[in-house]
Amino acid sequence: MSGARQWPEYARGFAPHDPPRKYPEAARKPRASFMKMLSCAGQQAHPTAWPGSVGVTHAARRTRFLGGSGTLLGLCMLVLAACLAHAAVAAAVVESGALRFQLDPNTGCYSILDKAAGTTWRSNPFTNRFAEATLKRNGKPNARPLGACDVRESPDALEAAFHPDPQRPAASLRVRVRLGSDPRVLQLDYEADAALEVESVRLLDDALWVTDGGGGYVTVPVRLGLLIPANSGLEFAHGFDTFAYEGCHMEMLGMVQNGAAALVTWHDPYVAAHVKSTVTQAPWLDGHQAVSCSLVLRKSAKSFRIHLLGKGDYVTIAQAYRQVAREKGWLVPWPEKLKGHPGRAKLFGAVNYKLWSVLSRRMSEDSRRELSMRVNWTFDEAAQVAEHLKRDLNLDRVLFMIGGWIHRGYDNQHPDILPTAPECGGDDAFADCARRVMGLGYVFCLHDNYQDMYVDAPSWDESFINRNADGTMTGGGHWAGGRAYITCAEKALELAQRPQNLPAVRRLSQANAYFIDTTYAAGLYECFSPAHPMTRADDMKWKQALSDYARRLFGIFGSECGREWAIPHSDFFEGLTGVSGGYYHNKAMPGNVGGVVVPLFELVYRDCIAMYGKYGYDIHQSAPYVLHHIAIGRTLNYHSIPPHLYWKDEKARAASEPKTVSDAGVFVGAAHGWAEGLHPLDRFVKNSYEILSPLNELTSPMPMTRHEFLTPNRAVQHTVFGAGQERVDVVTNGGKSPYAHRSPLGGDVLLPPHGFVIESPTFAAFHARSWNGIDYAAPVLFTLRSVDGKPLSRSGKIRVYHAFGDARLRLGDAVRTVTREETFQRAAGSGRSNRP
Repeated sequence: MSGARQWPEYARGFAPHDPPRKYPEAARKPRASFMKMLSCAGQQAHPTAWPGSVGVTHAARRTRFLGGSGTLLGLCMLVLAACLAHAAVAAAVVESGALRFQLDPNTGCYSILDKAAGTTWRSNPFTNRFAEATLKRNGKPNARPLGACDVRESPDALEAAFHPDPQRPAASLRVRVRLGSDPRVLQLDYEADAALEVESVRLLDDALWVTDGGGGYVTVPVRLGLLIPANSGLEFAHGFDTFAYEGCHMEMLGMVQNGAAALVTWHDPYVAAHVKSTVTQAPWLDGHQAVSCSLVLRKSAKSFRIHLLGKGDYVTIAQAYRQVAREKGWLVPWPEKLKGHPGRAKLFGAVNYKLWSVLSRRMSEDSRRELSMRVNWTFDEAAQVAEHLKRDLNLDRVLFMIGGWIHRGYDNQHPDILPTAPECGGDDAFADCARRVMGLGYVFCLHDNYQDMYVDAPSWDESFINRNADGTMTGGGHWAGGRAYITCAEKALELAQRPQNLPAVRRLSQANAYFIDTTYAAGLYECFSPAHPMTRADDMKWKQALSDYARRLFGIFGSECGREWAIPHSDFFEGLTGVSGGYYHNKAMPGNVGGVVVPLFELVYRDCIAMYGKYGYDIHQSAPYVLHHIAIGRTLNYHSIPPHLYWKDEKARAASEPKTVSDAGVFVGAAHGWAEGLHPLDRFVKNSYEILSPLNELTSPMPMTRHEFLTPNRAVQHTVFGAGQERVDVVTNGGKSPYAHRSPLGGDVLLPPHGFVIESPTFAAFHARSWNGIDYAAPVLFTLRSVDGKPLSRSGKIRVYHAFGDARLRLGDAVRTVTREETFQRAAGSGRSNRP
């Protein structure tokens, strides 16, 4: 996707087919009749009856309660019991050694007891029902509750039959609840008679809710992950469609309540997750806010699973899902990806440096008139930029990407990409650029697109275009080349395979990486063309096939954003760790739900894929973004590069030299350090590279094993990669106050705002006011790396990088002065204890 692209509003939550639900005021309040409460009374974990309760009322218990009184009250109760005789049906139960599922056939309400945690998870607290089905009646959708039901039980399952349509009383929708092979897992699935014409089923219906009183929260895998606490005081309803843009990037949701964790998983792209927060004074609520979850299943989606995990947190949830991902075949660690192609290891520690874009051309919406054209870099200048990074900044590990190299510039005349842009030098200069960049040891990556097609493309043909249900062509955005139309994914692969497309680019450039835009970013499409019909699952299949084809040709493949289904078919994602220097494209989303980012995706797939942010950002306001990447051990994306040979512009460099560095621009600083006097971008790139490249190179093959917040406001984070003697610890301070930390290598470390400390056997880095026995008047930034591979405490050769601040550093028993960079030779065993 181009740096200027903006995704449509609908992509930020609900898909077009699934508009946000409207919750009337009545639906915000618990509803239960006195008679229903009485029929359930005495069976609750809560002291007060509540609408979603499940009770067991045995005949013998009723007889003992009523018999022998001989009083008017007894007679009244006998009459009441007779009135309730029809309703007082014993609860249906499915039970294992780890859980107990109880269903009230009178109402459809249910509860699930996690025996290990001693916590009960419950059904919809707002309405007495099991679920909700949307049926088609007279051609229009009609939502119907699934409440009272007939139940058949077996030792490890039960089946509840619902009759939701009064006009078709014989037609049933049947839900089966059964134990999985793991005794902690329940699987729920449904089937329905064709006469019901089911459009969707809200099978998980505002259930498994958490409260502020129970310290509850819900975790949603949108990009890296979002933790939504139940104590925000906010009311909202937000949808996260599976694999949509900023929807669920993994097929899961997590819940934590009273220290117990639960995981919900599914395996179908036609599932949409919904999270709702309700603030209420209801007496049955343990607190004043409840956050509930729903799953809407359409078309091929028929089932989901509930995993009860005992005591745990969001790390427990992610680790449990890691096993589910392995069973799906989507968890493919680096050792497997490196088999037959060890060059993919060049991504370990590589920063994402993108020239966007070498040729910029803007057309009118109908693609008929050229509005502007600008050359930002010739191909020769692009090569010189890469050579500057290597020779002047000493960057060894770089994913060097260029966009706009195609014939008319990016987002123009796709899929007709060759010959390369003549304004930038043409094919010979392009091939020379590729050779020079790869000669530096860099990964040379080309940015292309096979999802968009333009009407002014020489190959334009409506037969390639995706079709909507009404037969019209599926429109894309209005990008640089005008109005784009969406290519059907099956036809996109056909276009990429044409001799004049990817095979010709490979012959011309010998590039060792390829990037096909939007492949993993846009939600999955359906195509209704009779010539190439396609479901969401088909779209995924063809996009995986396109990824595999490009990967076979170039060796390394990546695309925008990233989804778990792409893990086995790609090597890097661009956009999952951040957007435009922030967390999300929809910047308001975390605040709207009171959420905080947590690295769910990292905890599951960290050791399987390289990941970056996307789009440009202001380096002078970038400290939170840098700190975020330090916390997750990922290198940065540098996508706002000044045009041409920017570092040679002395006037621009002098004008940009700040007299003071704000906290948000701290990583641009270089006073008394290595990059002093350089262009601001070079200072920022060098400083952040020296922190993040070694960290990422070290941790790329490692799983993220732990993540936690060390302060109540969640401003200070602690992350652990790996385990045992090789583990890497990272602590970051995203708060406004200093944070005192005790570390094995640095001793008492005082972290200022935007401070951090990284410690591992062979690499350490810190932005701190004190470290290893030295108190600094102002924060300093150093990195230390063992050159001989031995632990820093025993290494005979340590490279020290000094970014800014006081140049003193304690190594062993000596205080050294490092102005820019030094490599120190030390006698074996000269360190103090376990410190450098």
